[in-house]
Amino acid sequence: MKKIFLILTISCLIFSCNANEKKEESNNVAQKDSVSDTRIEKLKQAFEKDDYVTFFKLFPDTYSELIDFYGFDDETGKKPLYDFYETHIYYFFKSKEKISFKTFVSKVYKIAKDGVWEADGIGLFQSNLSELIISKPNIFLEILTMKPNKEITSFWHFVFDGSGKYDLQNKEKFETIYNKINTLDKKQGRLLKDEFERMYK
Repeated sequence: MKKIFLILTISCLIFSCNANEKKEESNNVAQKDSVSDTRIEKLKQAFEKDDYVTFFKLFPDTYSELIDFYGFDDETGKKPLYDFYETHIYYFFKSKEKISFKTFVSKVYKIAKDGVWEADGIGLFQSNLSELIISKPNIFLEILTMKPNKEITSFWHFVFDGSGKYDLQNKEKFETIYNKINTLDKKQGRLLKDEFERMYK
């Protein structure tokens, strides 16, 4: 009898612990969603008020946040800011000298380094990034030279991802960016070229 009582007591304790853990996990998810929703609303308001500094601070800091804000999921549909991706991303890349360019490029790098191409907002971000590298390669090199090779490779992967093997536009983009980077830094040029060739050999 004591044995049965002990087993029942232990079972109840385990069930209680599991229930508390699930409740805590659920509360954490809800709290995270609430913070995210508030940030999204404030981001929209900053755009509407043409408050670039606040918009920049609230804009995604990572690739996963960029997806969570502006992406599209085949199963769940549009993310909260999907309908605004075009105006928001163009606005983001027009930094208007309201923040230092190095700060701006650092944020762009942090988003891109873990990214993979997707259509719509992510593709538009990638396109603007490519133009920025072509126009300001020195600033990117300042950041890249401080990073480990694996992270640099991941960055270049995002820059050239999403095209077919024989896509001439992507090949032209590669040649333009490679020539700019390689002229300034042979090591970075080699890392860029190796990753592109690995992706499209």
